Amino acid sequence: MIEQSLLATLSGVRLHIFHPDSQSVRAFCASLAQLGCHAQHSWPPAASFPAETQLLLVAIDAHQQQALPGLFSSAQQRDIPLVALADCHNARLFPLLLQLQPSAIAEREINPFALIVQIIGTLKTVRQRELLQVRRARGERLAQAKGVLMQTFGLDESGAYRLMRSEAMNTRSSLEFTAQRVINTLQK
Repeated sequence: MIEQSLLATLSGVRLHIFHPDSQSVRAFCASLAQLGCHAQHSWPPAASFPAETQLLLVAIDAHQQQALPGLFSSAQQRDIPLVALADCHNARLFPLLLQLQPSAIAEREINPFALIVQIIGTLKTVRQRELLQVRRARGERLAQAKGVLMQTFGLDESGAYRLMRSEAMNTRSSLEFTAQRVINTLQK
């Protein structure tokens, strides 16, 4: 049961792999397709990649070092997680990896099981971060609405919260929707 839910993380995910080893990468892409993932492969690394890409895997190659900062920057601007595939025995790559700041690092040699585990972990981490950002925004919106009610009606924090909760229940709307309505209506 757990394996199914973990592998379901890959369903529909669109990833792009920049890696020179085409035979093992093609086999890996075929494995990913069996899991419902859409994978594309190309080499050498380029600053552009398909617009629908949700995850990048990039082989770190000292000979392609000039193209990597542009690719990584483009991925970061689009908020796309990037897994660097690096030769872990090459200590000269560490400063480059520190500069590039990938979301994760895995062994450069294609090991399908290890890479699938890394991809799932990276996607889950990204989704948890996005969920935390949404929750933080909701909390900030609720705090802002309470502040508006406190200032407008001279309520304390618990009174402002009770008023919003009561209004949400009376209008059968969420507390978040009510908080946004308070902000839109009273903060002018």
